[in-house]
Amino acid sequence: SGVCTGGKCAVTFALAVTTTGSGSVSSMPTGVSGGISCGSICNDTFESGTAVTLTATPSAGYVFSGWTGDCSGTSTCSVTMSANRNVTATFTQTFTLTVTNGGNGSVSSSPAGISCGSTCSDAFASGTPVTLTATPSAGYAFSGWTGDCSGTSTCSVTMSANRTVSATFAQLFTVTVTNSDITLGTVTSDQSTPINCGTTCAEQSPSGTMVTLTAMPVVGHSFTGWSGGPCAGITNPTCSFTLAADVSTTATFAN
Repeated sequence: SGVCTGGKCAVTFALAVTTTGSGSVSSMPTGVSGGISCGSICNDTFESGTAVTLTATPSAGYVFSGWTGDCSGTSTCSVTMSANRNVTATFTQTFTLTVTNGGNGSVSSSPAGISCGSTCSDAFASGTPVTLTATPSAGYAFSGWTGDCSGTSTCSVTMSANRTVSATFAQLFTVTVTNSDITLGTVTSDQSTPINCGTTCAEQSPSGTMVTLTAMPVVGHSFTGWSGGPCAGITNPTCSFTLAADVSTTATFAN
């Protein structure tokens, strides 16, 4: 088709824009009918050879996902009007992921967005799989997730709704065992990284951990009792306590 001004006619081509989701598309320069402003005006004609730039602006709660048709990618769309053009702009709803951090550690996300500490809430496009990783500060251990995640490994959520996740970190305390004579017996623990004293006589565990120490005399020798800490005065070879501070105790063996 063409447009005529002052007795001169120029060839024109049509640019048609379609939007999906919630957002708008505008054109620069304006066309014969005033330009694209879609929502309201989604079609216009431009003189042949005109370079047209389309800009997509998502509505609140949406992100621009990309162009299809005669454009692609997620930046502005540039077309030269040497033929009729059709372009679709897709907008995707976003959902908010909120992380609560009890302190003494950090939480980061992949894809990027959450860095908590500082940034504990971000919006992600609907359907995005997000992985959260908890990193304890020195002297602390990661205790686990609550909310839309559980357990103590990485947290994986798909953003099909708003999500809330809490990360808890627990202080580490040290259990130290003194063995009166390693030739007469050994002391072991049921900690995740166990004591085996003889060789390993101190290990750390998170606050609130139930620790059981067991004294095992060598055949022909005897265990006579514990001294110091929560085991003081116990003559049973097994001593159990809940870890709420650093603990030091001595196991005594006799000939």
